[in-house]
Amino acid sequence: MSTDFWDEAFIAIYFLYGLAFYSLGLALLVESGRASELGFAHSMRLLAGFGLLHGVHEWIDMLEQVNQELHHQPLPDWLLWLRLVILVTSFLALLAFGEHLLIRERTGNAPTWRLTVLAVGWYTASCIMVRILFDLDDKEWLLAADVLSRYVLGIPGALFAAWALLHQRKPFRERGMGKFVRDLNIAAVALAVYGGAGQIFPAKSEIFPANTINSEFFLDTFGFPIQLFRAGAAIIVAVAMMQVLRALEFENQQRLATIENEKMENERQSREALAKLNAELQKANEETSRLLQEVQRRDAVRGELLQHITAAQESERKRIARELHDETGQALTGLALGLKGLVSMVETKPDLAKRHIGDMGEMATTALGELRHLINDLRPPQLDDMGLMAALRWMVERSNERGLFHTELKISGEPITLPSEVETTLFRIGQEAITNVSKHAHAKHVTISLDYADGPSLTVCDDGVGFDPAAMLEPANLRASWGLIGMQERVSLINASLEIESEPNQGTRLTVRLNRE
Repeated sequence: MSTDFWDEAFIAIYFLYGLAFYSLGLALLVESGRASELGFAHSMRLLAGFGLLHGVHEWIDMLEQVNQELHHQPLPDWLLWLRLVILVTSFLALLAFGEHLLIRERTGNAPTWRLTVLAVGWYTASCIMVRILFDLDDKEWLLAADVLSRYVLGIPGALFAAWALLHQRKPFRERGMGKFVRDLNIAAVALAVYGGAGQIFPAKSEIFPANTINSEFFLDTFGFPIQLFRAGAAIIVAVAMMQVLRALEFENQQRLATIENEKMENERQSREALAKLNAELQKANEETSRLLQEVQRRDAVRGELLQHITAAQESERKRIARELHDETGQALTGLALGLKGLVSMVETKPDLAKRHIGDMGEMATTALGELRHLINDLRPPQLDDMGLMAALRWMVERSNERGLFHTELKISGEPITLPSEVETTLFRIGQEAITNVSKHAHAKHVTISLDYADGPSLTVCDDGVGFDPAAMLEPANLRASWGLIGMQERVSLINASLEIESEPNQGTRLTVRLNRE
């Protein structure tokens, strides 16, 4: 195509060229406000600055073409210098974008901008050296500064930014955004081509290699201007980057989905915890009700037990009174009458008095023995004087003396001293058990075992007719055994447990075991 054709097309090329970068910058600037965990999102403002400034630079180039065609005169010098400042600033923003993104991605630290500051210093020094070495006037120096900005800032900045973009592929894949990696590759390659190939052909200048490899050389070689090549690369960069920006929306959707899932999971856990708490509360209420019923039942049992104990005490008093009256009282009455008769008999019939004294002695001895038996039944002195083992041996001897069944005592373990109330309770339970066997069991053999190594524990076994423990321990049952219920109350007072094993016609095993603390 002819040079005239391209001269007429430059306005459209510059417009599209500037529009591509300006649109990219505007889109990046709008999306930069999103909250994101991607390092790319934290650096977007710098890339947006490059796009906006570079787009404005190309539109100033378009304005220069329009002014040349309409008025056939160049732009004012201040606008030309402003264009250079915009170009340099845009390339610095591109270089800073690459440095910011790469350093944050690789180290996680904020960048120190060393590379960007070094590039500014190198570019400034290059412009001063060119002015001095080539003795350029202001117009030529302005052109040389434009060329140097592309060599020193544009090409390194574009390549560095492209490299930084390629490093974003791993974070994208790690966050499930693999479908955006292709667009990221396209944007990085297009940006590298834009900087590496597009900026190597600047306007013709006195400095090397722009004096040979320049935009005129490109046009003569390829038949179209370098600006068209740059515009094409810019459009590809803009389109690809706008596709990459969709990753931020995708990330936002992921975040919302995660938050929603966490919310649902928290609600589910809350419901489960609430249901569990309700179940525990229901269970606690049921347990409280059960305990309340148990307390009420125990209170009722204690009330009935108290009545039975009172009745038993009254019955025992009557028995003691009867025995004292029938046996001890009669013996004492006989002694009193005999003693009265001895007063007159001693002088008149001494031999007969001696015989009467002997008879009264035997009568007193018998009464004293009966009184001792009565006292021992109330509380054997062995329990206070010699302890539990001696009291149990006395109880076994008394049981065997009655001859209703054979009673055997077994003691195992190393004897230890127990509190007085514990020994008394164990003895009374053993005594009550023997009484129950004699009344109800029809047993032939009873074994009482005291094991100091097991708590200690007291066990009473018989080979009698047995019974149903559950029925006998139910106060509502008319046939309930108040003796067994009394045993339960006694063991609860000494922190012990009562175990009753029995079946009809299978004998009975009763065990009291102290709980070890």
